[in-house]
Amino acid sequence: MSSSKHHFNLAASEARFEAWWTGGRLDRPPVSLWVEHAHAPAGPRSHHHSLHDRWMDVGFQVESALHRLEHNPCYGDTLPSWFPNVGPDLVSTLFGAELIFGDNTSWCQHTVHETADWDRFAATKPDFNNPYWRAIEDMITLAAERFGGRFILAMPDLHGSFDILSGVRGPENLCLDIYDEPERVRAASLQASRVYVEAFRRLHQRLTSLDQPSTTWCNYLHSGPAYVPSCDFWCLVSREIGQDLIRPTIELEMSPLERSIFHLDGPQALHHLDLVLDLPKLNAVQWVYGAGHGPAQRWLHIYRQIRAAGKAIQVIAEDAEDALTVLEELGPEGMWITVSQPFADPHHAHDFLDAVHDACK
Repeated sequence: MSSSKHHFNLAASEARFEAWWTGGRLDRPPVSLWVEHAHAPAGPRSHHHSLHDRWMDVGFQVESALHRLEHNPCYGDTLPSWFPNVGPDLVSTLFGAELIFGDNTSWCQHTVHETADWDRFAATKPDFNNPYWRAIEDMITLAAERFGGRFILAMPDLHGSFDILSGVRGPENLCLDIYDEPERVRAASLQASRVYVEAFRRLHQRLTSLDQPSTTWCNYLHSGPAYVPSCDFWCLVSREIGQDLIRPTIELEMSPLERSIFHLDGPQALHHLDLVLDLPKLNAVQWVYGAGHGPAQRWLHIYRQIRAAGKAIQVIAEDAEDALTVLEELGPEGMWITVSQPFADPHHAHDFLDAVHDACK
């Protein structure tokens, strides 16, 4: 197979992902991988006085993204995409939360200080004029102009209901509130989900108006609305609380989606796997076993359980050998392969893609 066939092709990748979403496959599974580019020129340098200024500098963020995209060719089904980003708590800012920025992520200041504050939270109308939301919208507008149709603009990172609540209250206090005032928390969680859906629809409508397909940090592809439902907070609560309080919010947040892949993060989350697999609209599961818990081949029983429930899988392999082992054990149907370890050069990436193709014959 010639190396030119290994470069990203939108139509071919969209077809592979569409087969994957429905549990099938075409010539091979979708494959996401990265190649080291040691000699790429340095990108724009930050001269900002604070991390806040760097994150909120729309021009700097877009030019930095453009530089990375221009100097990092994509192979297989790795999308040449970028998502505007101020961290995962963007929806929390719609409830008045301020963001605190670190080098690589952000978190929000607590705005719910006692249990009774949930009543105020549940009555809050979203503020789409706050500076964080405006920065995201400005990044989308500028990136659409600067990318010039060469690269894909992706959906920002959006944490859902109980992760919003955890951010504005703190996870320990939220756990106590669930036991002390579950109905207050329920009302707040449903309002968080409603605002989340409104935020998603606004962003999706804007990206669709720019002729962008659906993708995000997760790097899937779909022509219609698609996203990654998740709940990191529920690692702290029982199955019963997950079923009673959290599942309704997840289903509400999935309501605008044609395709969905659940982000199940860490071994602590596995006690909610049956609940995830019981979601009727869900297409796929991204199982993230986490650092120190790999390789992917260690979790074949989880992948089999997901498949047996009629859901597709994203296999996040540690390296090429791990990926090929899982492919051999499980077969290619309904599998999306992501290789975490970057390949040393394009030649090694091409060889891996050839090996995946050969394994599917």
